[in-house]
Amino acid sequence: MTFGSGPSRDSGPADGFTTAGFVVAAGFSMVFFVLLANLMAVQYGRGVVRVALDEGARHGARYGAADPACELRIREVLGGLLGGEMGSGVSYRCERDSSRTSATAQVVFPAWIPGIPEFRFQMAATAAAERK
Repeated sequence: MTFGSGPSRDSGPADGFTTAGFVVAAGFSMVFFVLLANLMAVQYGRGVVRVALDEGARHGARYGAADPACELRIREVLGGLLGGEMGSGVSYRCERDSSRTSATAQVVFPAWIPGIPEFRFQMAATAAAERK
């Protein structure tokens, strides 16, 4: 009788299957995590674009404001809060008439995972013009 030796186990074709399953599960978890982080970044970007348009429309609607005041303020806000590739996907313009200033943006944020479509949307903000 020998102590310390347990029942012998034969190596079979199933050895290593657990490791492959773990690697696949870990891979899917990482893809899910990156997708979730991408969605969070897009929501942040949407908020920044909304704030930039609101600020631009307000600055453009001030009494005596110069014509480029709206676009200049949008550029400042976007430059300070949304740079890099996400910031380059935002195109904007301002329109001003006697009663209001409007700021609109076309936005394209890239997906971080190949095969996922880009995030595209439009936003707008309006401010009533200040009077004397």
